[in-house]
Amino acid sequence: MHERTGTGLNVRVIVHGHAREYFPDPREEFDFEFEPGDTVADMLARLGIQTELVMRVVAAGKPATKSHILVDGETIILFTPVAGG
Repeated sequence: MHERTGTGLNVRVIVHGHAREYFPDPREEFDFEFEPGDTVADMLARLGIQTELVMRVVAAGKPATKSHILVDGETIILFTPVAGG
């Protein structure tokens, strides 16, 4: 499912919005193991997600950018476009 790095560093990822169907993990919430210094953009690349599918990022409850450096134990919320009209 997710590539394991063996670092033991993890974030909780929550995905909101219609584009979740394009993520490799169909669940709304999942854990992601990362390397020290990895950013949200690095995480998206390792998951095979186009960065354009993520409209907004929240890290540890605060607005963040895709260049945010991941911190062990934090929660990352990814907002994707919402379908409808």
